[in-house]
Amino acid sequence: MAASLDRVSRELRAIRLAQQALFAFTDALVKTLLTCLAEPPRELYDQAVAHGRLRYNRFMKSVGTGLAGDSKAALAALTNNGEEA
Repeated sequence: MAASLDRVSRELRAIRLAQQALFAFTDALVKTLLTCLAEPPRELYDQAVAHGRLRYNRFMKSVGTGLAGDSKAALAALTNNGEEA
């Protein structure tokens, strides 16, 4: 029993480290994008937002095809909520 708990503890620690690394990567990526991408001119802003939403929805649907089980259902719920807004 103790060995099983120790193994689970090590696995949880590894998952936590992986999550921290993923967050650090995402943070660096967002900072880079926000620093390097220029905002569209004011007269094209609404059009740029509409195109961005379309690209995001396509991205979310492509991610959803790679998921299985509860993750896929959660992503479908998020995607449907985004379309209702």
